[in-house]
Amino acid sequence: MQKHTKIFFDFWNDEFTLAQTYQCFSCSSWEGTDIHHIEPKQMGGSKCKDHITNLTCLCRKCHDLCHKSKDFNKSIQAKTLRLIADKLEEKLELGYEHR
Repeated sequence: MQKHTKIFFDFWNDEFTLAQTYQCFSCSSWEGTDIHHIEPKQMGGSKCKDHITNLTCLCRKCHDLCHKSKDFNKSIQAKTLRLIADKLEEKLELGYEHR
């Protein structure tokens, strides 16, 4: 497993996760999804390119569109950050419930 894929799975999976398949964060397709670097490694990306905030899950169609359109890529980045914030809030709520 590649480093960025492991980072993605470690963040999004919990002890209740049965499968490591994900819907496209853009169109919700289940078909052929890949873990995508929002800021590509070869383009400089972030200083920590394999950080969860630089990783998203996209189907092939949306992945290709990210490479063609900077605006689409920025919209994916914003959507991914909202999903991460929601997941972190969920983890916090669960943490408080278990105290």
